[in-house]
This record gives sequence, C-alpha cells and structure tokens, in this order.
Amino acid sequence: MKALIVAANLESTRALQQAFIQSGFEIQTETSALYALTLLERNRPDVVVSLAQLSDMSGVEFYELVRSDEALRFVAFILLSPQSPPNVSRIDSVMPPAVIPGEVVRQAYQKVLEVTRQTYEVSSASPVREAIQGVLGDISLFDLAQWLARSAKTGRLVVHLDPHHATLYFLKGQLIHAQFGDKSGEDAVLHLMIQAETNRDGSFGFEPKDASDLFLEPVTIHKSTDQLLLSLAVEIDHRQAGSSLN
Repeated sequence: MKALIVAANLESTRALQQAFIQSGFEIQTETSALYALTLLERNRPDVVVSLAQLSDMSGVEFYELVRSDEALRFVAFILLSPQSPPNVSRIDSVMPPAVIPGEVVRQAYQKVLEVTRQTYEVSSASPVREAIQGVLGDISLFDLAQWLARSAKTGRLVVHLDPHHATLYFLKGQLIHAQFGDKSGEDAVLHLMIQAETNRDGSFGFEPKDASDLFLEPVTIHKSTDQLLLSLAVEIDHRQAGSSLN
C-alpha cells in the first residue's frame, strides 16, 4: 500500500514516515499542496496524510481541494489538524496533531478498508477467484506466507493443525490479523509457526476475497509481513536454542 505525507516541515514527520514504512507502506512526501496534487494524479496512493499547515495553504484547504476532485474520491485522507473541515467523508479522518504515529497508521488501515468497501459497492461485478489448498508437508507455512505477501494476495488463510485451526487475514499481501485459539496478532502467528514446524501433517486453505470482505476484521498486526516473518524466525531460533540447552 502507498501513503502520501504532506507537511510544510517534513522533518517533523520523520517518526510518522518511519511508522508507515515499518507497517509495510511505500511512502512519498511533499511540502506543497499543489505539487502533492500532481503526485496524487500520477501515482495514486491509498491514503493521504496531511498536517495542519503546508507550504502554500492550510491542511483544511488542501483537504477541500482534494475532495472537490471527483477523480480522487477513492483516496482516503487523514488530516492532522485542530481544525476540522465542515464536511468530512466517511473514508476520511481528522485527528489531533499530537496523535502518536502508530494511531495514524491504524487509522490509515481502517480507512483503506473503508475505501475498498465503497469501491466494491459501486463495481458491477467481482471477478471469480479460485481457492488454494494444500498440506504443510509440501510447503512450509513460512514459505506460504511469504508467497501470499509477495503476490499481494487479499483473502483468508485457514491452517488446520489437528485438533486446532488458525485464521489469518491478508490485505494486498499484508498480514493484518491472525487468530489461533485464545491468541491474536503477532502472538498467534508465533505460536502457529512453532506448531506448524513440528506438524507437517497439517493442511491449509486460502480463500481469495475482496478487501471489502475484511472491513469488519480487526487490525492486530502492523508490521510488514516480511518484517514480521523475520522477527518470528529469530524468536523461534532463540526458543529452539534455549530448549536444546535444557
């Protein structure tokens, strides 16, 4: 996913930029609202994040300018400003300037889902997609997750490890939520990966979905899928090394 961050002083957005990058977003930055509009037309981002003051106008004025362009109606907009526009679309959000970067990223995920839901509503038909099924003896769960990420898949992955099962949700290749027993988020993925490594009799099924189908699912994972898998691999290695010493 792509985010465009617009602010008069980009140095003040370093933490915000890093939060988006760590969550798997590609980011672009701009100080001018007019130049930002050019970027919007050339390289349509999933979400725009604007601070209260830009180099050539206020964030509120920029918001109203973007919303006046019908071609940009499906680009989500997050305005970090103490002042709110008179009318705010449901795919947009106004947040206080001092909000922590992680909250902005979480809001961005939710707004991208809302945009996709609206896009689906106005589309005449959705394409037919085939489910993917297999066993963990043929492909490891790590490799499967990497493939889903790099293929930018959207859908639900169900992993069966008798007698348990786990459910993982991917949005454009990003793993956004996982549930395994009473565990959720990164903790669920960690325990699932550990069990999957020792249970190659398990099976899986991936059901492609429209992003609108994931609208009601919580977002419990904010790292990019590659970053998450790397950190999990390190954690599993540490655990295995510790158990071998006992």
